[in-house]
Amino acid sequence: MKLTIPLSALHRKVYLFGLVLLVCCLPLSKYVLSISQFLLVLNWLIEGNFRRKAGVILQKPALVLFASIFFLYVLGLLYSHNLNLGLAKIKNALPLLLLPLIIGTSQPLSNKHAKWLLLLFSGAVMIASLVCVIQYQVNGLPADGDFRKISVFMLHIRFSLLIVMAIFILLYLTFYDNYKSRFREKVTFFISACLLITFLFFLRSFTGIIIFVIMAMAFLLNMAIRNKRPVVRYALLMLVSGSLLALAALSVFTYARNFQAKPVGLSALEKLTANGNPYTHNTTTGILENGYYIDIYLCEPELKQEWNKISSIPYDRLDNKGQPISATIKRYLTSLGLRKDSAALSRLNATDIQHIEKGLANYKFHDDPGVYQRFYETLWEIHILARAGFVQQHSFGQRLAFLKIAYCAISDNLLTGVGTGDVYDSMLALSKVIIPAIDPLWEGKPHNQYAFFILAFGIFGFLWIVWCWLYPVTSTKTYHSLLFNLFAGIILISMLTLDTLESYDNIVFFAFFYCLFVFGIQGPINNKV
Repeated sequence: MKLTIPLSALHRKVYLFGLVLLVCCLPLSKYVLSISQFLLVLNWLIEGNFRRKAGVILQKPALVLFASIFFLYVLGLLYSHNLNLGLAKIKNALPLLLLPLIIGTSQPLSNKHAKWLLLLFSGAVMIASLVCVIQYQVNGLPADGDFRKISVFMLHIRFSLLIVMAIFILLYLTFYDNYKSRFREKVTFFISACLLITFLFFLRSFTGIIIFVIMAMAFLLNMAIRNKRPVVRYALLMLVSGSLLALAALSVFTYARNFQAKPVGLSALEKLTANGNPYTHNTTTGILENGYYIDIYLCEPELKQEWNKISSIPYDRLDNKGQPISATIKRYLTSLGLRKDSAALSRLNATDIQHIEKGLANYKFHDDPGVYQRFYETLWEIHILARAGFVQQHSFGQRLAFLKIAYCAISDNLLTGVGTGDVYDSMLALSKVIIPAIDPLWEGKPHNQYAFFILAFGIFGFLWIVWCWLYPVTSTKTYHSLLFNLFAGIILISMLTLDTLESYDNIVFFAFFYCLFVFGIQGPINNKV
């Protein structure tokens, strides 16, 4: 007797397989990610039932509203000059149209299927993390010592968003019972979440770490509010309060220790080195390293002559990080509390010289930088920007500079924007006028998704996008979903320092999880916030 599968059941299986392929490839392969969506679209078209699907669409104005964001990209192309970039942006934005139509008009997923998708995504993120660790163990760091390049599948900052999402999926499945997990499963989920947290700090993505900390505070607060046992509730509230106070104290202590000047008589500075050569003293910049002034007690001729004797990298060349090695030498000597002359250089050992050649500008820095080092570097970037306005090769400082340029560009094109394809060109053109010293490798990206939307589509286009995001959430009451709120928080915070939705992998990440939570799951899946 031959068994036959009903055609509708076959299409359903293909739909589920397409979703599985999509979530598994989100952190692993951009190309297979495209194949998964092609499979979903092809299955959706072959399945037919367009009258039913049209009826579903008519009954769900929120679905149409969210998908309309794609057409804003198309509209923005009509008044763009850079059509090639505009078309590329439209191609990247296709998931904003396809995924809501496919997920929203398909039969909603059961909690069981939703749980498996969430777990498969988290497992794929763990596999990608493991591959990164293995690659690091085998090959070590790249020549420039940039630890963040161990992320082999996508840019580290974009990967960190997926890691944070996977962490909170696993923590949610551990501490909340909506998916009816067994105790043994919950232990596995919790251990997996801890491993991903460890990897997140190992990756040194400062943005990802900040987002994780903020969302962890929100998660713990939610647990405290919902817990019926006063002892547990107050313990969680104390943990949140203590963590916030500790972070604030660490920030204040680190800044005060390293960026408040140690006592020095600026009016009685010595004029000559031990060799009788004149020092130069710039007492106006006030730039500090470990609390010592960088621009005093500087004898450039002695530094150049002595450095060229002890190093294979000439004084007027770049270190292994692509920075002027002369600047690295000055910072390194200052961090030790030494003067910038030949006598100070002669006190350095072989390890110090190697560190300088590698681009480590502080004796406290290591080849294997930790989170504290990344935190210090960010504070130093803020300090140098405030004192000297210098932004080249400083990621945080440059982001502030990008925002300044974006603000000027928005002011000139507030109502309609410059179009889908002209954002980067307009930013680059303005940068030559406003901040000529900006990184020459910069492509014109504002590194802020909100700024991109306003600059591309104008203030009214931006408000339309906000409405298209908010209305579906309010009309379906998805704001009651803790897991959705955690996802939304990750996306919204990341958009402050990243053009989150201008890369293909992250736009699929956003579109899929938004549509899954808002349109794709049958009935309430989460406890109320």
